[in-house]
Amino acid sequence: MSRANTSNLEPAPPSRGHKKRERTRRGLIDAAVRLFARKEVGEIALLDVAHEAEVASGTIYNYFRSRDEVVEAVGLAMADEFSEAIAQHSVGVDSGARRIAIGVRMFILRAINDPDWASAVVRVVHFDQAMRSKIANYVLTDLRAGKDEGVLTYEHEAIALDLLVSCTLGAMRSAVEGRSVDEHDMLVAEMILKALGATATRARKLARHELPGQPTL
Repeated sequence: MSRANTSNLEPAPPSRGHKKRERTRRGLIDAAVRLFARKEVGEIALLDVAHEAEVASGTIYNYFRSRDEVVEAVGLAMADEFSEAIAQHSVGVDSGARRIAIGVRMFILRAINDPDWASAVVRVVHFDQAMRSKIANYVLTDLRAGKDEGVLTYEHEAIALDLLVSCTLGAMRSAVEGRSVDEHDMLVAEMILKALGATATRARKLARHELPGQPTL
């Protein structure tokens, strides 16, 4: 292949304007997260997000047309960010059941360490279908793997998914409200695994397995 043809296949670097636009959009999303940590989603208007981000009122309309679009963008960004963090710290972990324990524990530990983030997650996930679908797609892979490997023995997949997500969110809310207990992350992970059909011994071992590296989140 000629040098000219090769260069034609190389993607053009992002322009300065594109980079600036992405920074502004990310700033608006970050501002929305801060607002969702303090208020219910329905109480926040587009102009509130613009004010929090310290941009001109008209600027936000170049990126989002409604509050629902902001909520969806926030939900997808949060789901992607944290799911990627979990994936990075589950590299080399072949067990779906163990990956579930890792994910549950990481969500709860972050909620304990960052209650503002957890408040935003709890509010947005109940409001935004896109975030729920994104999380479900990640979780279902591990649920199915855990069942295939014979550790989990749940009967109804949809109910198993609801149980896993709802219990994890409930534990995060407990952390935000100051109701967490010692070893909260491990205890919740253990109970979830037992509810999904793991034996008591296996659930306890998986829930108390050393986390494969503590993420910087």
